[in-house]
Amino acid sequence: MSFFQRKLSYRIGRRSWATCFMVLGLTSELPAAEFEFNDTFLKMDGAPIDLKYFEKGSAVQPGTYNVDLYLNQTLIKRQDITFSPDANGEVKPVVSLGLLKELGLNLKKALEDGLISANLDETAPVDVKAQITGADVNFDTTSLSLLFSIPQAYIKRVSRGYVDPSVWDNGITAFYSDYQANFTRNSNQGTNSDYHYLGLRNGFNLAGWRFRNESAVTGGSGTRSQFKSNRNYVERDVLRMKGKFSLGELYTPGEIFDSMRFRGAQIASDIGMLPDNEVGYAPVIRGIAETNATVEIRQGGYVIYSANVPPGAFEFTDIYPSGSNGDLQIRIIEADGRVREYQQSYAYQPIMTRRGNLRYSVTAGSYNYEGQPSPKFTQGTLVYGLSDNLTTFGGVLASADYRAVNLGAGINSGIGGISLDITNSQSKPASGKSDKGQSARFLYSKTLTRTNTTFALAAYRYSTEGYRSFSQHVDDMMYRDHTRYGPQKNRVDIKVEQSLSQRSSLGVSLAETSYWRNQGRSRSWQMSFSSSFSDISYNLALSRTLGGAGSSADNQISASISMPLGSSRNSHRLNSNIVSSSNGQKSIQTGVSGYLNESNTLNYSVQSNNTKGSGNSAGAGLGWDTPSGRLGANYSQGRDDKHLDLNASGSVVVHGGGVTFGQSLGETFGILEVPEADDVGVSGWNAVRTNRKGYAVVPYMQPYRYNWLDLDTQTLGSDTEVTETSKMLVPTRGAIVKASYSAQTGRRVQFELTQETGKRVPFGAQGYDQEGKLLGMVDNLSRLLAFGIPDEGKIEVRWAEGSCKADYKLSPVNKKLAYERIQVPCRAPL
Repeated sequence: MSFFQRKLSYRIGRRSWATCFMVLGLTSELPAAEFEFNDTFLKMDGAPIDLKYFEKGSAVQPGTYNVDLYLNQTLIKRQDITFSPDANGEVKPVVSLGLLKELGLNLKKALEDGLISANLDETAPVDVKAQITGADVNFDTTSLSLLFSIPQAYIKRVSRGYVDPSVWDNGITAFYSDYQANFTRNSNQGTNSDYHYLGLRNGFNLAGWRFRNESAVTGGSGTRSQFKSNRNYVERDVLRMKGKFSLGELYTPGEIFDSMRFRGAQIASDIGMLPDNEVGYAPVIRGIAETNATVEIRQGGYVIYSANVPPGAFEFTDIYPSGSNGDLQIRIIEADGRVREYQQSYAYQPIMTRRGNLRYSVTAGSYNYEGQPSPKFTQGTLVYGLSDNLTTFGGVLASADYRAVNLGAGINSGIGGISLDITNSQSKPASGKSDKGQSARFLYSKTLTRTNTTFALAAYRYSTEGYRSFSQHVDDMMYRDHTRYGPQKNRVDIKVEQSLSQRSSLGVSLAETSYWRNQGRSRSWQMSFSSSFSDISYNLALSRTLGGAGSSADNQISASISMPLGSSRNSHRLNSNIVSSSNGQKSIQTGVSGYLNESNTLNYSVQSNNTKGSGNSAGAGLGWDTPSGRLGANYSQGRDDKHLDLNASGSVVVHGGGVTFGQSLGETFGILEVPEADDVGVSGWNAVRTNRKGYAVVPYMQPYRYNWLDLDTQTLGSDTEVTETSKMLVPTRGAIVKASYSAQTGRRVQFELTQETGKRVPFGAQGYDQEGKLLGMVDNLSRLLAFGIPDEGKIEVRWAEGSCKADYKLSPVNKKLAYERIQVPCRAPL
């Protein structure tokens, strides 16, 4: 077990060992040179020293260490790296050609410039500093990081957030069931009414294929329990097309045509497969620098991007503006101090994409809603970034008696983000009368920088009387006389947000819909104000709703406040909410909620209510997050009624290692294995713990991106040691990926060594077991800390000018001790 690996299990922390190296006078920033240590300072109690590798300027002794790898200050990965002495005795990392390729070395450029030999094998070591001009490698002991500095000319240019598809992981073969169970009992004047529900999301992954099922069991008082399978489908990635193929009961995309449920097949692009800077839309920033300049891009006064550029034209395609609006300010700071500024428009609609990007979908199947006709149809949609500021899109939907064609474009302009599209439909319902019509949709968004006012979304749609969406066409098929209702004519949606300060904002929204054939109109508007002071937050909202012809308007006002009961970060909170409506309804709710333990896995809530007409009521609830799922209970009682609600949610995963219970799952998740180590946690997941077999379910993972799973070393027992505490996984969407950690359990013993002459073993000597495995380094008090050794055996200790062997026999283990101590003589070999 290596020096660094042992320190992880001791949970001293990565930086604590760095302090030891600094005491020795060793840091990664010092040049490789020979050192001479002050023997008086290091011997302390008279122990000799053996620090031959440190005296050569090395920061570590030879061995294999788990380190973070950085390329030009960007973390790439974490893995084991071997450190070996060179011809001069200096310990250096062994860097192979394969490792450099993984980090991003442009091998083609390096070969062209003669830096790398063409016949080198990937396992061949490379002297980075000597072979690549301007490159360097440093080991930072303070963070256990290996820092590579390589000129950009020899680095592959990849998009920000790019993850090479070669490392995408389809995961393991496994079955899972994600469940949500509820039981409700309502009691009113002695009469009980029960209701139960069990919702299941089941899945089975095999060789890149993902089989999915959604089912439910429902029942209650006076009704029999009923099982129903709602959806069944199978899907897999199609890497060449940057999309996925699906077959079964699915939903069509809703970007161009309305989303609808169908039974059939679909192939569609998956934007998650794209690099981060290609997922959404952002303008291309261009300019010209006159000297070696710094370019800053600001949005709302904040710097969101900064880069150094040489003289000449520059272009940035990988910026990440926040929100969907907010013009960008570009500052070019020249080397001589001159500053030039200009503005770039930024406003877009969700359908927009970057230049050259393509999103597509092709669907074939039958309309699939219970109790409705199931006409067959085919649909295709396409979105393409035609230029930096123009996105074109369109689609076709065809059925036996229905046709629809859509064409549109999205523009990023100085006056805002604009999207306009027109859909032409032709339908022939059961009545035999053919309907033709058009529907035009206009979308607009803009942020006024000076006033910090955002038109989050302004939408307008106009449809002629003969226009039908496919869902409306299916409704017409059900009813021969469809003159009883009028199709939608106009729809307007406006949302405006005004920032008043860093903590306060005002929002207004308006929605209005009108129909053909004098069917009236529906209208609603809402105004909201939210703000906070210190840790106190409060909200005020006004709304007015008009349902349609013959209905009266309903006006409503609500106010709420939330404040902590204490000064600690995890203080309990007091919440109060008041709602009053013009129809006479009034209610006041006040409650307290918070956590009951330090790990925030046990929460509670207590509330009281007063409702006009129903009187007072009170209730309480508990929620408990466990490694095997979540449990909850709520009880409330009013003047004439009682309400009880019990709920449980979680997952069951069946895999090669057995059956593992866990929290509710996302579509992509992982299985973590620490063999024979139970109750081991994962950083960032309070309720995730390994079971008795050493398995745990990590519920939510991001597909096609790096996911780091770090073991919480504070949860490792003193008798457990792992060779590495972090794993990096890149799952495909829907994959079940597995991270296995090598773990050892055993006794931890500190040997106090004494030579036959009575002298201490030199400081820096290394101890080995009977099989030649490195156990550790002897400290300045002639002590050797060893882990995972048998109860009886031999230890060999070696140093520059000698060696000795120690026989030992341990007493029965004492589990109350973090480590045991034993004095043993160390005899020189015969």
